[in-house]
Amino acid sequence: MFDLLPSRSGRILVCGHRGHSVDGHENSRPAFRHAAEFGASLCEIDLRMTRDDRLVVFHDDILDNASSGAGLISQLNHAQIAGFRTKARDDAPIAGQPIEPFEDVLTFCRDLGLGLIVEIKDKFEGTAYLEEVVGLLRQSGMFDRVLISSFDWTRLRDIKRIAPKMRTMGINYHRLVDPAAAARSASMDVMNTDYPQFAPEIADDLHAANIGVSHFLPRPEFFALRRGYGVDYFEELDAYLRAGLIDMLVCDDVGWAVDFVTGCGLKVAELDPAP
Repeated sequence: MFDLLPSRSGRILVCGHRGHSVDGHENSRPAFRHAAEFGASLCEIDLRMTRDDRLVVFHDDILDNASSGAGLISQLNHAQIAGFRTKARDDAPIAGQPIEPFEDVLTFCRDLGLGLIVEIKDKFEGTAYLEEVVGLLRQSGMFDRVLISSFDWTRLRDIKRIAPKMRTMGINYHRLVDPAAAARSASMDVMNTDYPQFAPEIADDLHAANIGVSHFLPRPEFFALRRGYGVDYFEELDAYLRAGLIDMLVCDDVGWAVDFVTGCGLKVAELDPAP
């Protein structure tokens, strides 16, 4: 089970958002393999369920924008989806990849030595969906190397009831009045705050409650343009990291994130080898 508060020992978890996705691949083997090669600690992936109750790794609820297929995943059987291939959202020339079952991605990332953040995307009733997720994590030997994440914090509370030792992360776009109280209400272990809402007092409040702090960043080119106008968020980020305010950086560009962390004089947190 990996440390969710590595900032206390001068380390940072680096997470590839949908893998190393800056080159057009996302939620696919090349994205995960490239993330591992660049030195990621974890990758974030997205789950969807097919009509015949198979969990697949894909971000959107529809196939149209990032695959060779079309239609709602929830209205298609897995056998139909398995015939489609991924494509880059910006039409970059990449080799299309299979839309893979969750269990195959778990095994692939385990063998790469990566942990995972598994984001629950679908809306559903009851607990069967979450029980399927937990069961596949146990079968793959990845239970201790995964965080379950969601924007729907009731799902985090629900999965803790099913599997009390499952660790969870709440995704947050907002500047909360009492971050630790919000995290405790959902029994979460980590809270992510997206740029630009991050602030030192959020981290201080969460750390005081022994809750990990994750920070999602847009791609580096987003900030490059703003630096030309005299606004340099990277100076702030450098100070946040050196002060131990952030436990995990999440970014599309793993190579850039690893270089930034090491440039701050910190180390990227490594996970123990999978059993």
